[in-house]
Amino acid sequence: MNSKLGYILIYCYCHFVVDFVSAIFVLGRLSNMKKSYMGLAVAIILYNFFAFAFQVPIGYILDRFKSYKYIAIAGFIIIGVSYRLDFLNVLILALLVGIGNAMFHLEGGVRIYGISDRKSFLNGVFVAPGAMGIFLGTYFSKDLSNSFLPIGLIVTAVFFLLLVQKKDIYKQVDSRLHADEKVNAKADLLDVYIIVMLIGISIIVRAIGGSAISYDWQSIFIYGFLYTLSVVLGKALGGYFADKYGFLKVALISLAGGLVCMLLGIKVSILAFIGIFLFNIPMSITLTMLINILPNKKACAVGINTMFLFVGFAINMLVSFKNKMLVFGISVLLAMVSIIFAYKLYINGGFSDEHD
Repeated sequence: MNSKLGYILIYCYCHFVVDFVSAIFVLGRLSNMKKSYMGLAVAIILYNFFAFAFQVPIGYILDRFKSYKYIAIAGFIIIGVSYRLDFLNVLILALLVGIGNAMFHLEGGVRIYGISDRKSFLNGVFVAPGAMGIFLGTYFSKDLSNSFLPIGLIVTAVFFLLLVQKKDIYKQVDSRLHADEKVNAKADLLDVYIIVMLIGISIIVRAIGGSAISYDWQSIFIYGFLYTLSVVLGKALGGYFADKYGFLKVALISLAGGLVCMLLGIKVSILAFIGIFLFNIPMSITLTMLINILPNKKACAVGINTMFLFVGFAINMLVSFKNKMLVFGISVLLAMVSIIFAYKLYINGGFSDEHD
């Protein structure tokens, strides 16, 4: 097997596993320990905060010391140990599993970016399996919460991560990540902050919109699986289209097409699958733009991406929208506008070889 392909497949497999076992733990194991709905809701929010938003401070530390090795393995070990700590408070366990999950995502995101050549395809491929891990982990959380499968998968993930470290490509990426990367950018620091905030708006409103719209048939396993598979394919292939045809063009066309198809999907389910596929295409684009404008803060950039996702999650938890279709439509339009302005600054700042 090609060493680069094997490298990518290992991190993709581990991404599926980390989200699969984390979902089983939080929605299965913690649910069994915490009988009250409110207590479980607090644990879920705490887990999501540490798994997503807390990536920023952890990423800052990793970038500060240029140390990414063994971080993913340490994250898996923390999650695995948590499975054997039933005597601890559920909030502490939620915190631990969230941190373990965050640690894997940071190393994985940085290392895959290290072989991406500043393009978006591989970043999307790496992120994609997580969606299926969350779906299957959520669906089977009750059945598998007390089984040996999660621990077994964690052991295999750690084994593969140890194995990949012996490959030459791992050492090459490791050297590249330790070197100072400088981008010939004309943009000043204020422009970078503005780009980050505009990308953040697009991520937040997409998270709100994606959660606002739902279909009655999603609770049926096969339909839910196909819907999630469409999400996975959108994340995985979006970067390919973006690299080939241009970030802005692909992001705008996919969001506009996704808006129409998902609204029509209420009546025709196949259009919902196409719509959610299109809706997820911009994910790899915005993630890659974030890391490209923060070349010496790669882990922090990965964390900023997920922090914005958490903000969208928190808004959905706290706010109940009456007209969800209207919310979805507005969120897509806002995402399109914010991406347009972010891309203009991105190009003018010299962060890309694309031409406006």
